[in-house]
Amino acid sequence: MNNDQIPSQHIMAMITFLALVPLVYFIPDLVAKYLPASKLLNVIVSVGIIVPIISYLVIPISLKLLSKSRRE
Repeated sequence: MNNDQIPSQHIMAMITFLALVPLVYFIPDLVAKYLPASKLLNVIVSVGIIVPIISYLVIPISLKLLSKSRRE
């Protein structure tokens, strides 16, 4: 990617924020149903689910969509 193809840090921060809100809202409660009552374990498992979703799905898809929209 050239510098002109890299999206603004502000745009990426907004995308990350908007993707994180529902994940952080729903995943800990969902995970808690299947774990013993340990807040630390709940946080570790929840973060272990959320980070890969953001890193391997949200960011790459966002970058593809943004680069596609800039080409048009």
